[in-house]
Amino acid sequence: MDMQYRILGRTGLRVSLLSMGSGGPSQFGQKSAVSESDIGRLVHEALEAGINFFDSSAGYGESEAILGRILKDVPRESYIMATKFQAGRRSHGATPKSVVKSVEHSLDRLGIECIDLLQFHGVAPDYYAQARDDLMPTLGDLREQGKIRYIGITETYSGDSRHEMLPLAIADDCFDTIMVGYNLLSPTPEHLILPACAKKNIGVICMVPVRRALSRPEYLAEQIDYAKKKGLISPDALPERDPLGWLVHGDVRSLPAAGYKYVAAHPAVHTVLTGTSRVEHLEENLDAILGPPLPEADTACLRKIFGDVWEPLGN
Repeated sequence: MDMQYRILGRTGLRVSLLSMGSGGPSQFGQKSAVSESDIGRLVHEALEAGINFFDSSAGYGESEAILGRILKDVPRESYIMATKFQAGRRSHGATPKSVVKSVEHSLDRLGIECIDLLQFHGVAPDYYAQARDDLMPTLGDLREQGKIRYIGITETYSGDSRHEMLPLAIADDCFDTIMVGYNLLSPTPEHLILPACAKKNIGVICMVPVRRALSRPEYLAEQIDYAKKKGLISPDALPERDPLGWLVHGDVRSLPAAGYKYVAAHPAVHTVLTGTSRVEHLEENLDAILGPPLPEADTACLRKIFGDVWEPLGN
């Protein structure tokens, strides 16, 4: 199947629908038994499949350096590089000086002269205004110097389950992209975030499209039982055993596949991050996201069940 591409909002960047993140549970193999040579094969497999958007962070251990070494001989115009600096919270926030230092370090580790997209990383709602006021002038200077092209912001998925920070950023209209936690167990960005981004032509990067509950049946059952007992979903909304098994049929081969298909179907989403460190998982994710979408009836049922659940399930 051929890769699908979408325009990342006002940036005008043509990004692959599936993109590669270097964070996640394994952090590009750093927290698992995957070697750098295997990560290299993964990245080149991604490039061959048409993936052209890579997301990293100064806070992902050695991920930037690993990417820099792997992409050293890859033509720069063939990929888009996004990374982040640790914006932090009010108690330990970034400063203009620390942002400059972080960007210089990222450029050095990635082995590039310009970062396509630099993102405020994991900004808490109560720190947003200070981070914006203190740091945006510095990012403007970095952009004028040609060290970055576009500016984005990311939320904290588990710490900001009601998505309170992103509406502030969207209203200010000073960010080219946002990164939002969005998946079939937590579809609440559909209420405000995604429509507002579409209206303002802000690029949308989807993180956490698949949580561990979708790949661990026992944990999923526990999460659904928790949601019922807490009144997050109706007691009779789903069966106790294999509660989401009804999604796996036809072109949907697994629950993770259903997860990728669900988020990719939303027109306001421009690219969906996968954080895998294994080639076989990448291939499965590609098949899922590039194949036929979820049946409309199944999508409607998921929204009816989870559409008002403002608590992240399945972490």
